[in-house]
Amino acid sequence: MLLTIDVGNTCFGVAVFKEDQIVFRNKLNTPDHITVRFLKNLMDDEIITKVDSVIVSSVVPFIDLSLGNVIEKLLGKKAFFVDHNTDTRIKIEVDFPVELGADRIANAVGGTYFSKPPLIIVDSGTATTFDIINKEYEYIGGSIFPGIELSIRSLASNTAKLNRIYFTEPDSILGKNTDSNIRAGIYYSCIGGLEFMIREYKRIVGENATVIATGGVSFYFHNKIKNIDIYESNLIYFGLKLIHDRQNH
Repeated sequence: MLLTIDVGNTCFGVAVFKEDQIVFRNKLNTPDHITVRFLKNLMDDEIITKVDSVIVSSVVPFIDLSLGNVIEKLLGKKAFFVDHNTDTRIKIEVDFPVELGADRIANAVGGTYFSKPPLIIVDSGTATTFDIINKEYEYIGGSIFPGIELSIRSLASNTAKLNRIYFTEPDSILGKNTDSNIRAGIYYSCIGGLEFMIREYKRIVGENATVIATGGVSFYFHNKIKNIDIYESNLIYFGLKLIHDRQNH
């Protein structure tokens, strides 16, 4: 079985594939250092004994060394880490390919599992990112802006009278107290921004582009943004699966 690992700034997620099906998924908060105990807490012993390959997308480089060492110690396998040099069959056409995160590369490849390009991929997590793939299977750029939680944190950190709140989907765009004002402002400005950016990206790659939403908070926008064609929480794992298969064939 194939173990795919997504190391994000907030969460450390795993998905295990048996052939083309995900048979196990779990996630924990991303630690500062990876230990055998941490991986054992993520996966039960039965899963661990059946893993025969490991592929990793990481945007937290300072734990990559310990992660690789622990995988080798626990699983007896050498992990494959995705980066801008990985052969994905998608050409990276940006100024500095080395700056492109492994998660965005894996998402771009994952998009091709569900639809032919052109693709517009929206990943809503700590940050919200857009990744754009044209019909020639070229990654041509995108954008990054603060996600919901990061926006809340920024308001609380930089204003004297606004406290950090727990986000829930607002009942109305019309806030009646400070907390509901913050929720409404962040949520509906995010929806409006996403809809605008999708329209603009379609002008670049074509109105027939498939829009795929993924990420830890994408469920907040389900059925709220009419231009999103596919919601797929496992997009990055399917991307890692495709990359793994292409390295081994």
